[in-house]
Amino acid sequence: MPDTETIRTTRVAVNLLGDGYVEAVPDQALLDVAKQQCRSTHKKICGQASYVPILEAPGKTGIGRFGWKDQHASLLSFAADAYVNEMGITNRLLPDEITALCNTASEPNDKPGPDGLADLDHFARFIRASEAPPRDAALAATAEAEEGSQLFDKIGCNICHVPTLVTAPTGTAIEGGTFIVPAALGDKTIHPYSDFLLHDVGTGDGIVPAMQEHYGAAAMKRPWANFTYASLQEAADKIRTAPLWGLRTHSRLMHDGESLTPTDAILRHAGEARKVIEKFRRLKPKEKEALLAFLRSL
Repeated sequence: MPDTETIRTTRVAVNLLGDGYVEAVPDQALLDVAKQQCRSTHKKICGQASYVPILEAPGKTGIGRFGWKDQHASLLSFAADAYVNEMGITNRLLPDEITALCNTASEPNDKPGPDGLADLDHFARFIRASEAPPRDAALAATAEAEEGSQLFDKIGCNICHVPTLVTAPTGTAIEGGTFIVPAALGDKTIHPYSDFLLHDVGTGDGIVPAMQEHYGAAAMKRPWANFTYASLQEAADKIRTAPLWGLRTHSRLMHDGESLTPTDAILRHAGEARKVIEKFRRLKPKEKEALLAFLRSL
C-alpha cells in the first residue's frame, strides 16, 4: 500500500445468513423506515436509503442493503462484486478485470455449467437458501433478557436496529423483474434488528464506494433510474446498520472489528446515535446488565 493512499481502514466480512429474507424485503418498507425515523426523532436520526444499480437488470435500481456501504440491492449483484474484487473471478455481470497484472485467463472466468448456470448463480442461490441466525431461546426467555429487550426499545436502540421487518408476498417480482420471491422467502416476518440503511454514527472512514469496482466500466456509461453518484458521496462517512441477529457468535463488532464486546461497540456510537448512547450511560448497572443479556440472546 503506497503512502499516497491516506484513507485506510479494516473491514469485518458481513454475515450472509438469512440474506435471502433481507433481499425480499420491499424497497418501500425501507423507505418507510427512513421516513419514520426522521419524523419521530425530529430529523436527528435519518437513515439514508440509496438507489443502486441492479447489475442483472441494466438500467434498473433498487434500495441498497448489502455491503457496509449498501452498495448493492440484489444478492446476485453483491456476489458478482465479491467474485471479481475479492477473488479475482470475472463473471457475466462484471466481466472486466480491475487490473491486467498477472492475468492469463480469458474473460469472463466464471462460465455457465451443464445446467446453464454459472458458479455465480449457484452461490446466490446458496445465500438465498441460508437460514437466519437463531436466538438463544433459553436466554431469551429469562426475565433479565426480557427486561433488556424493553430497555433496548426504551432508550431508542430500536430506531436503527429495527427488530421486525416483513418480506414481500410470494410471487412478487423484485430485482428489476429478474427474480420472483418464492414461497420459502415470501410473506415472512423476520427479526434482523437492522434497518439496513446508512447512518453516521461517528465511525465512518470517508470512503466513497468506487463506481467501476462495484458496478463495472460499462455501468459507468449507462443511465440508472433514480441513481446519482452524489448519493455515494453522501455515504462517505456513513455505515450500514449492522444486523444484530447472530450477535452472540461474533468476537469482533462494528464494521472494522475494533470493538471486542457489546459494551465497547455501544459506547463507540456517536453522531446520529449520540442521544441514544447518553440514555444508555444513564442506565443503572442492573439495567445495563439486562440490556447486555438481551444482546447476548441474539
